[in-house]
Amino acid sequence: MRKLGVFKALQTDNSKPIGEDRHEPSRETRTSGKRADPDYKQALAYVRRDTHRRVMMRLAGEDREFSDLVETLLSEWLNS
Repeated sequence: MRKLGVFKALQTDNSKPIGEDRHEPSRETRTSGKRADPDYKQALAYVRRDTHRRVMMRLAGEDREFSDLVETLLSEWLNS
């Protein structure tokens, strides 16, 4: 007779090992939004922590996203 580990012995055929989340999050594919839009490209920029914090606090009071603010500022800079 084969010995099973403690966790394996406690596991039924349909269950996950003890400690694993039994509720899997739904993984729906995003079909909308900037990430899926080929006209957008993700960009990385380093800004000072204090600047980022202050911008995010100000944006929290507005109906605007950080990426929209950056897009506007870059477009205005290019058109000047």
